[in-house]
Amino acid sequence: MKKYLFLLIMLVLAMIFISGIVMAEQITMSLSYGGSEGGEDDISAKKFKELLEAKTNGAIKVELFCCEQLGKEVDIVTSLELGTVDMAIMGTTIHQQAAPEYNIWSAYYIFENRDEVLQIMNGPIGERVGEAMLKNKGIRMLGIGLRGPRHLTSNRPIMTAEEVKGLKIRIPLQPIYVKSWEKLGAFPEAIALGELYTALKQGIVEAQENPLDYIYSIAFYEVQKYVNLTAHQRSFFTYVMSEKFFQRLDEELQKAVLEAAEETAKFHNELQQANEDIWRQKLEEKGMEFIEVDQDSFKEALKDIPDEFADTWAPGFYEELKAELAKIRG
Repeated sequence: MKKYLFLLIMLVLAMIFISGIVMAEQITMSLSYGGSEGGEDDISAKKFKELLEAKTNGAIKVELFCCEQLGKEVDIVTSLELGTVDMAIMGTTIHQQAAPEYNIWSAYYIFENRDEVLQIMNGPIGERVGEAMLKNKGIRMLGIGLRGPRHLTSNRPIMTAEEVKGLKIRIPLQPIYVKSWEKLGAFPEAIALGELYTALKQGIVEAQENPLDYIYSIAFYEVQKYVNLTAHQRSFFTYVMSEKFFQRLDEELQKAVLEAAEETAKFHNELQQANEDIWRQKLEEKGMEFIEVDQDSFKEALKDIPDEFADTWAPGFYEELKAELAKIRG
C-alpha cells in the first residue's frame, strides 16, 4: 500500500513538474489596435487570437489591447521597433513612419475600388513596401485588411468641396492629410483617436473623417449629425509584427503566425465587404443622415496634391503606381 501511495505521489509531482515546464514555455504576445468593441479591427484581432492559439495548441497566448491602450499609432511604431509591443493592426500611420518612401496610400482618391487596393498591396509593390518596413524599422508586414471608404462627418451637411471652407476637422497626424484639408480651406487638427469623441463633444473640432465601422463603434453618432459620402480614401489596415518578436519564435511557430495572419486577412476582407451596408443602416437607426456629395469637386480640388509629395517617395514610384493602376483598369 505504501509502495502504491509513493508511486501515486511521484506521479502527481511529475505531472506538476511537466505542467510547470509547459506553462513556462508558453509565449504571451501583445496585439494592439485602435478600434473599439465591435469595430472591424476588433473583430479581426479576436479572429487572429482564436486562429493562432488554436494553431499553436496554446503555445502562444495573444493578449488584445484595443482603443489605443498601449499608445497612439505613432508611439506603437516605436514600440514595435523596440519590441515592447509584439503586433499591431494599424492604419496608414505605419506606412508614414516605417516606409515613408512608399506612403502614397495617405493621398486621397488614389484608388477607385477595393479590388485595386488588394491587387496593388498583395502584388510586387506591396512586397517592396514590406521589405522597406523590415529594413527601415525591423517591422514585418503580415497582411492587409481592407477598410471601408473614409467619409467626412459633421454637424452641418456638406455637398461640395467649397463647403469645407472654415471647417475645424480632426485628422491623423500626417503631412499629406494636413495639406489636403488646408487645400480645401479647412482647419485640420491632429487629435488622437481615443480623444476624438471628447474633442467633438466639447467643440474643439466640429468634424472628423473615418470609415463607417469606426463612426459606429466609437459612437460618433452621438456627437455628429451627418455622414457626408466623400469616400475620399480607400484605406486599409496593415497587420504588422515586431521582427524581434518574430525571431524569438521557432520555425513552426513562425509558420503558424504567417498562416493565422493570412487567414485573418481573408476573413477581414470578406467581413468588410459584407458589412458596409449594415454599418450604414445602424448609423441611420442612430439618427445620422447620409449626404450625397459631389465627389468630383473634391477630386478636382485635390488633384495636384500627389504631385506636390512625389519627391518624398521613392524615385519614380508614383509614376509606377499610376501605370499599374492603368493596367488594372484596362
